[in-house]
Amino acid sequence: MTGTLRREVVAGVDTNGDPLPASSTTYAVQGIRDYFSSYYIAMQGIPHTDVRILLIMNLISPPTIPIKDDQIFMRDQWHKVRRVLEIDPASASITLQCFVISDPGSM
Repeated sequence: MTGTLRREVVAGVDTNGDPLPASSTTYAVQGIRDYFSSYYIAMQGIPHTDVRILLIMNLISPPTIPIKDDQIFMRDQWHKVRRVLEIDPASASITLQCFVISDPGSM
């Protein structure tokens, strides 16, 4: 399934120390969105509303490695990365713990 990864880039602070408006970079991604098993939720302390997103690393364009707080649009919903759970040993896929958010473009 195709999707979009959005990363906010902090522009820094002005001379008064106030944050400058952030910009964002987008990446095309492919992967799957799934739910965690009840067992995994119980053992890892994962909120029941979180979802698992697995992305195929060599299909992220332009290439990047997803990080905490990235936003992913998949299956008609926006998700925010809570944490990176696993990058497989061959770096072929990355598994992310995410939660649903409102459209970041409407904020």
